[in-house]
Amino acid sequence: MKKLLNVIFFLIINFTLFSEYNFPYKNPNIATIFGSSTLLTKGIPENIPIWEYTINLPGSKNIPEEFWYNDGFKFSLVPQKKKAPLIFLLAGTGAAHNSTRNKLFQRIFYEAGYNVISISSPMHSNFILNGSKDRMPGIIYNDSMDVYNIMKETYNHVKNKIQATEFYVVGYSLGATEAGMVSYIDENEKYFNFKRIYMVNPAVDAYKSAVKLDNFFNFPPDERAEKIASLLEHILNQIVKETNPHNPAIDMDTIYRLFTQTNMTEKEMQEVIGTAFRLTAIDLNYITDTLTGRKVYHTAPATKFSPMFPAFEKVNFASFEDYVDKIAFPYYKNLYNNNLTLEQLLQKSRLQYINNYLKNSNKIAVVTNADELILDKDDLKYLKNTFGNRIIIYPYGGHCGNMFFSPNIKTMLHFLKEGELKYEE
Repeated sequence: MKKLLNVIFFLIINFTLFSEYNFPYKNPNIATIFGSSTLLTKGIPENIPIWEYTINLPGSKNIPEEFWYNDGFKFSLVPQKKKAPLIFLLAGTGAAHNSTRNKLFQRIFYEAGYNVISISSPMHSNFILNGSKDRMPGIIYNDSMDVYNIMKETYNHVKNKIQATEFYVVGYSLGATEAGMVSYIDENEKYFNFKRIYMVNPAVDAYKSAVKLDNFFNFPPDERAEKIASLLEHILNQIVKETNPHNPAIDMDTIYRLFTQTNMTEKEMQEVIGTAFRLTAIDLNYITDTLTGRKVYHTAPATKFSPMFPAFEKVNFASFEDYVDKIAFPYYKNLYNNNLTLEQLLQKSRLQYINNYLKNSNKIAVVTNADELILDKDDLKYLKNTFGNRIIIYPYGGHCGNMFFSPNIKTMLHFLKEGELKYEE
């Protein structure tokens, strides 16, 4: 009977959303690019206190000279002046703790009365070099263990500067997947006893989602070099014009913003989305190859003054699949067992790995979109069956395109405060 009521409740919610949801971008590609790069929520403060930190984590390893600019783990704190709950904010795939999206979330949570600690994605270079135990991200449960340990270290570093009353986790994209796993880890360790977890547009199967985005960047062999060169030249020229020349921000939101005034075909929009993801994959391939000495791309020692073009020419826009096949999988086979299969390895990168916990934990809520780019029908079915009345599937929004839409924000803040997932107009 309980299961039947959950199904009925879910259908009622989604019928309401389909009939009343007024998000302006009905095309998932347009939503992903335009919605992600523009703040649709009005009225939140622009000037909030953000304290930046760089710390040395226990067990941190030496940073190769060529990565000198990443020495020390970077994170930020948004403090309240009085007693308040603390949200750990987990960034999406490859994003920095101070990315555009994280800054928008910080403003929203500060206005709502929360302290916020923002943590970069385990696929960001600063995290790989300073916070990753294996320095080989992509096995999401392992990455989440790293995230959890970093949560403890960052909180201990700032706990005398704030008065945290309770602890929450909010993550988006791959950070949402990690949020669910972090909650599972804490359920056993009981260090924070998280009160609520909010997962925004999670990947169900991280590898499958990555391959979907990889394919957005694929070009016919005879056009590949010219297409990629033209696309990247345009992106880099615009970034140089629009950002601080001493600290250019080449992240997903920057790339999306460059194309918001451009008329594009469906294929061109997918290429832009694929490009934003591919830059993370290129970093992953190069950095992990350097750290492990596999010499797939990085064949000679480098210093901070070494020309990098020859090395990146060898990387040749390598994909996430390339990273897994050429670097990560061989590394883990050697570390664990030469008979290890890729399927066995990837099990820890799926939400199904902690399925029983997710199905029975009332502290966790999920929001995603019916037109989500990184999910397929099986993934959406899994999420519905697992979370029941703790999930809302919005009809539009693409990948994270609607997470700053005002009703979505109201829904999120209502859940964090009340523990009830209820669509708020």
